[in-house]
Amino acid sequence: MSSPVFFRSFHRSVQRIAAAVALAAVLAPAAHAQSPVLDKIRETGTITLGYRESALPFSFGDDKGQPAGYAVDLCLRVADAAKHKLGLKDLKVRWLPLTPQNRVPAVVNGLVDLDCAPNTNTLERQKQVAFSVSHYVSTVRMLVRADSGIKSFDDLRGKTVVTSAGSTGDRHVRRLKSEYGFRDVYAKDHGESFLLLETGRAQAFVMDDVLLAGLRAKSKDPSQYVIVGPALSVEQNALMMSKADPEWKQLVDQTLAKTFASADAAALQKRWFQQGIGARGTNLALPPSAEVLQAWKHPSDVVTE
Repeated sequence: MSSPVFFRSFHRSVQRIAAAVALAAVLAPAAHAQSPVLDKIRETGTITLGYRESALPFSFGDDKGQPAGYAVDLCLRVADAAKHKLGLKDLKVRWLPLTPQNRVPAVVNGLVDLDCAPNTNTLERQKQVAFSVSHYVSTVRMLVRADSGIKSFDDLRGKTVVTSAGSTGDRHVRRLKSEYGFRDVYAKDHGESFLLLETGRAQAFVMDDVLLAGLRAKSKDPSQYVIVGPALSVEQNALMMSKADPEWKQLVDQTLAKTFASADAAALQKRWFQQGIGARGTNLALPPSAEVLQAWKHPSDVVTE
């Protein structure tokens, strides 16, 4: 007959084995993390990227109608990193044009693997999607005609203000409408918003200042438009992706951080913000701000509102 000491020792051994098995069960998923996005890319040999048709210089259709811009170039670097990580010989890039209004549903429903645009990272949007580390920093202001006499929101009473539906400008326009007594209209994208300003159907266009500078630079006569008013908010611009795939986000963030730590960051800034773009030679003439340089030096997806 076995002694009580034997049974106590045996019981402790069983407990240790059970604890070890339980720990292994917890650690196993972490050691073999699954990425739905990378799995899909591997299986299909294709990565699907979202872009804007009129968000110059971040994301737009070039003279040949092909996706181009600063955020587009960053996404192509992510695509190359995915190709390398998966050991693929070839990787097809499929582009899907999106608008500020349909971009979040497109990401949530898996229509795109990554949205390559100046998406503002907000706490509200984080409930539905994930954001990369910030790739640029801008402020929300307004574009008006130079001869309009408009310099602040106090000058907008009785006038019409446009912004793009679903954009960050959208929430500011709705918030300030009653306070300043202007009429509000919402266009489907930035190109349509500018058209309303250009044709006099709106007297001010509220949006990120970099996007406003891009639209002004592309206009028939840039000298007719000025960016005015206070900064309504500081925008952390980022690539947007699914919340359900932390491994994919890690690859995206690592790729961006590597780019920002190299000479590539300055080269991309010069190409898209400080020299002529396209056949017309559109030049925003915008050097990187202190906030942009800080975002590159210390990559982060933290947002404060």
